[in-house]
Amino acid sequence: MDIEEEGGRMGLPLLRFAKPRISIFTKLVLTFLIVITPLYTLGLFLIQSGADNVRAEINSSMMARVHFYIQSLVVEFGRIQKLQQEFLNDDDLQNLAVTNQVMTDLERTQAIIRLQKRLRLFKNSSNYILSVDAFISSLGKVINSQSKYDAIPEEELKALISKTAETHPAIVTWNGRLYICQRYPVIGYPDALTFFLVTELNKQAIQRDLASFINSKDEQAILFSNHYDWSITNDTNRELMDTLQGIVRKQAGNEGEKVSMMDMFRYRNDDYMLTMEHSRDFDISLVMYMPEESALGQLKRYNVWFWMLSASSVLIVLLFSYWIYRLIHRPLRKLVRSFRLVEKGKMDLQLSHRSHDEFEYLYAQFNSMLSKLQQLIGEVYEEKIRSQRAELRQLQAQINPHFLYNTFFILKRMVRTEDYPKLRPFTTHLGNYFKFITRNAMDEVELKEEVEFARAYLEIQKIRFEDRIRVSFEELPKAAEAIPVPRLTLQPIIENSYKYGLEVIDSGGVLCVSFDLTPNKLTIVIDDNGAGMTPEQLMALESKLSSSSTQLETTGLVNVHKRLWLKYGAESGVRVDRSPSLGGLRVQLAIPLKEE
Repeated sequence: MDIEEEGGRMGLPLLRFAKPRISIFTKLVLTFLIVITPLYTLGLFLIQSGADNVRAEINSSMMARVHFYIQSLVVEFGRIQKLQQEFLNDDDLQNLAVTNQVMTDLERTQAIIRLQKRLRLFKNSSNYILSVDAFISSLGKVINSQSKYDAIPEEELKALISKTAETHPAIVTWNGRLYICQRYPVIGYPDALTFFLVTELNKQAIQRDLASFINSKDEQAILFSNHYDWSITNDTNRELMDTLQGIVRKQAGNEGEKVSMMDMFRYRNDDYMLTMEHSRDFDISLVMYMPEESALGQLKRYNVWFWMLSASSVLIVLLFSYWIYRLIHRPLRKLVRSFRLVEKGKMDLQLSHRSHDEFEYLYAQFNSMLSKLQQLIGEVYEEKIRSQRAELRQLQAQINPHFLYNTFFILKRMVRTEDYPKLRPFTTHLGNYFKFITRNAMDEVELKEEVEFARAYLEIQKIRFEDRIRVSFEELPKAAEAIPVPRLTLQPIIENSYKYGLEVIDSGGVLCVSFDLTPNKLTIVIDDNGAGMTPEQLMALESKLSSSSTQLETTGLVNVHKRLWLKYGAESGVRVDRSPSLGGLRVQLAIPLKEE
C-alpha cells in the first residue's frame, strides 16, 4: 500500500513525493550557460583546429624544404664523388703516378700543369668544393687545384687513408675539415697505393646556404653526420645541438635508406618543432627546428584573447545573473517565503518594496489580501465555534431523552413485577444519575466524573440483569482523571453493548471496560461477548463513522464519535471491531492528549 492510499483511508492528508524544485534564478543562469556553451565550444574548436592546421602547414613546409635541401646536397655530393671517380682515369694523373720516372722533366712539368688545370676545373664545378688535391706516392708530392706543388703531408695523408678505410662511401673529417676521398687502386690493396684524390668541402659555403635556407630569425638548421663528430650550423648553442643530435641518432640508427621525421621536443622549458631527414648515402642528417612560440605565437595570442573573452563572458553572465537576482529573484523569493509563512499560520506580515515596479503592486496586493484574509478567518472561526457548540448541545439533548426512556421502562417493569428490594437501590442510582446530568450545565466534564457517571449507569444495569451479565471495570489511571471530555461519552457506548449485544444472552454475559494510556493518547476499550455484528453490519457502521454527512441519525456510537471528532479532530473518535478476547464487539474511544 502506498503512502497516498493509506493516508486516504485513515482520513489523513494525502502525501505525495514532491519533485525537486528548480528556482527561476537557477533556470535563467542555466539558460545563459546553455546558450554560451555551444558558442564557447565552437570557438575553442575553431582555434584548436586552426592551430593544428597551422602547425601541420608549418611542419609540411619545413619537411618540404628539408627534403629539397638535403636532396640537393646528396645530389651535389654524389656528383662530386662521381667526378672524382672519373678523374681516376685521367691520363696525366696515371702517367705521373706510374711512369714519372721515365718521363723527361719537360714532360713531367707539362703533365703537372695540365693536371692542375683539370683540378681547378673540378674545383670550380661546385661552390661546395674548397680545393682538390692529388697525392701521388711515386712523386712524393701533392698536386693542388690552387697551383701548389708541395711535398706530401704524411700526417694528413695517413689520417685520411685511415678514415676512408673505415667506411665507404662517406664524408670524412680531419682537424675540423670535411673531405670526400678516393684512392687508387680501390680498397682491398692497402699496401699498393698509387695516388689518393682528396676533395675538401667548403664548410662556409654550406653554412651560407643553410643561413639562406631558413625563413625566420628564430628558425635554425643543422647538418651533421651520425657517425662522425662534425656538424655545420649557424646556431651557437652547443648544448641544444647535442640534444638535437641525440634525438636524431635514435631515430636514424637502424632505419632504411632514408628517414624523415616531424616531432616536438622540450629544451629548457621551451617546446620546439623539429623536422629531420637522414640520408644514408653520405651518412648525413639535416635538421630544421624552431621554437613553437615563434611558429604559433600569433595563434597563442589568439588563444590568450579567447580565454580573456571566455573569462569576460563568465563575468558578464555572473553580473547579469546577480542583476536578475536582485531585480526579480530576490523580491520573488521574498514573496514566496511570505506565502509559506501564511501557510504555517503566520498572518501578521507586511511586505515593502523600494522600487516602483510590478513587485510594488504585488506586495501591496499581498498586504491587502492578508488583511482581508485575517478578517475572514476571524469571522469563519467564530461561526465555526458557534456551530460546533450548537451541534454539541443538540447531540447531548438527543442522548438525555433516550436514556430517560430506557430507565423509566425498567422502573415500570420493576413496579409491575413488584421487585421492591431492588427498587430502592435502583432509584438511588437513578437519582445520582439524573443529579449528574442536571447539576452542571457545562458541555464538558473531567473524565473522572464521566467514569463515575458510567459506573452509576452500570449499577442500574446490574440491578436489571442480576447475574446474567458480569462487569469488569478497570480503575481510571490517575494521570487521565482531569482530561476534559464531552458529557455522556462513555455511558452511551456501554448502553449500546447492553442493548445490541448482551440483552439477548440468558447467562454468562461479560462486559469489560479498560484503559490504555500512552504519552500521546488515551484509549478506552469496551469489550463484550454479546451477539456482535456481522461483517456487513460492521462495514455499514464503519461507513457511518467515517462519513462526514450531517444527515445521519446522530445517536449512540455515531453521536459519541462525532462529538469526539468535533473536539479533538481526525485523530480521535470511535473505532469498532470484533473483540479478539471475548468474541463480541469491541469499541475503542481514542482521545489525543496533545491537541493539534
